[in-house]
Amino acid sequence: MLQRYAAVFLCLAFCCPALTGTANAAEFALENPQPNAIESGISAITGWYCPAAAITVQVDSAAPFAVPYGSERLDTASRCGGATKTGFAYLFNYNTLATGTHTIKVFADGAQFASASISVVTLGAEFLTGKAGEYILNNFPDYGKRTRVTWQQSKQNFIVSGTDTQVAPIDGVYIGTILSNYTGCTTAGNNGNGVFDFYKYTLTYGAQSLLTVKAENSNAVCTFAGTAFYTSSGGDIVVPAGDFSCANGFKGTWTSDRMVFDSIGLLGNLTLKYTTGETCTAASHISAAR
Repeated sequence: MLQRYAAVFLCLAFCCPALTGTANAAEFALENPQPNAIESGISAITGWYCPAAAITVQVDSAAPFAVPYGSERLDTASRCGGATKTGFAYLFNYNTLATGTHTIKVFADGAQFASASISVVTLGAEFLTGKAGEYILNNFPDYGKRTRVTWQQSKQNFIVSGTDTQVAPIDGVYIGTILSNYTGCTTAGNNGNGVFDFYKYTLTYGAQSLLTVKAENSNAVCTFAGTAFYTSSGGDIVVPAGDFSCANGFKGTWTSDRMVFDSIGLLGNLTLKYTTGETCTAASHISAAR
């Protein structure tokens, strides 16, 4: 009996290359979907594996299904001992799943080799019909460029339908007003609404995404500075943290949950917290034309 166990041990240690990580070990990749990806519409589950007789995919706890395997993948030759017919791909409608988290598992000859937990977002229909829509993503893929995306029914998703450089710059001079509501002021008479007309705003957007706003009229000059980030809405920016100081001695911090720029002007929400000269908090809305 001991001799038999010794023989098994020797086999595991010296005779089983797949267990010891030799060149005969399988190589593979699940390329789509990626872990933690957001999926919607109709898209392909893709990857490669060498060597295998069959590839199957399982979504959550549903029964596994076979996917086409053996497509030409020249990029796997160096990984698969010269083999190139290693690719697999399956067109899948994510709209058939409920909105939320799901798991994609992939098997080679019945043995799981990859998985990805994903988030699925749907528009409430397995196949949405009769809809149309377009949207401009300003400053994507780079600052100064814009991309147009258009709804494509066959893919149940938006596709890139054009690009150009007709993006309104942030930098420039704007004329407009700011409406503020002041609360928590040390001087009670400063609380309440206040409107300041014909403010001149000079904006610059420079290195490290630094946004500087010089706001001025006949009574005051204030300079705001903060790091601005573009949001998924394309032309919108947010300023999570910034500082401001005024020539009359007032200072404080500021944030913005949304500032929108176009060729006509700007709209924006600002929250100001005065720390020097007053202790007010001001909820402000700015509207200005170029």
